[in-house]
Amino acid sequence: MTEESPVNMNIVETTKTRVKNCIFCNVIAANDPNIILEPRSDQFVIIKDIKPVATHHFLVLSDKHIKSSKSLQPNEQDRNLLKSMVAAAKQILLNNGCDLNDMRMGFHWPPFYSIGHMHLHAISPASSMSAFNRFVAFNPSFSYVFVDVNYVLKRIGCKDENETESPSSVNKQ
Repeated sequence: MTEESPVNMNIVETTKTRVKNCIFCNVIAANDPNIILEPRSDQFVIIKDIKPVATHHFLVLSDKHIKSSKSLQPNEQDRNLLKSMVAAAKQILLNNGCDLNDMRMGFHWPPFYSIGHMHLHAISPASSMSAFNRFVAFNPSFSYVFVDVNYVLKRIGCKDENETESPSSVNKQ
């Protein structure tokens, strides 16, 4: 049989560096310093969300085209990628004067996502979000529409959030 199973297609898709028709792959490839923010690394870039739900709404995009956070596997490579993305998200929020006690950080969970390229939302202040965004669209307690970073970390084998790097240890380039 030449047709791949959905599981194998996820594996194939996550090994690609860029996908031609992916908007986030195109943003990363353009490498525009007016769009891509610091900190950054060879594993991710950060951009501002074009439809922010709070004063500060950033997206940490995986450099490699990974369909979604649900595609991450319990291996060291994926754990290190996710930990680095979380540390960078915290750092950009701190760089912008945000209170890490009033933020949301997580992923829209398939099938509830609009762009099939893994990206971490870092939002602050969460208390300023509209009721719909705070209680439905970006609420990890509501359902699997949006999942907290800790859910994904545990899913791929990290024991607790203390395993993530501190913001000051993010590799800057």
